[in-house]
Amino acid sequence: MKFKKFTILDIKGSGSSETEEVEVLFNLDHIISIKPIRISRPDKLLNGFWIRTTNGKKYRASKIPDEILEVIGEKYQGAVSISLDPDEQPFQ
Repeated sequence: MKFKKFTILDIKGSGSSETEEVEVLFNLDHIISIKPIRISRPDKLLNGFWIRTTNGKKYRASKIPDEILEVIGEKYQGAVSISLDPDEQPFQ
């Protein structure tokens, strides 16, 4: 078994839009796929990963181990820079 540390986004409670980042150990032998995705947070947009495991569960990860990141590509991790001019700023 090969365990590696991932940082996943965990939703707080049912029906809540609040999420927190949690570090989790995954057995790499039980990961079926890792797909780059964009994760929308209330304060920012992140590059992240959709992790699918052999038991059918799916996780949204904000950080993955460096060995896997080298294969996928480092451009897929971290915050997305969005430049908006003042007229395109979201209403608050």
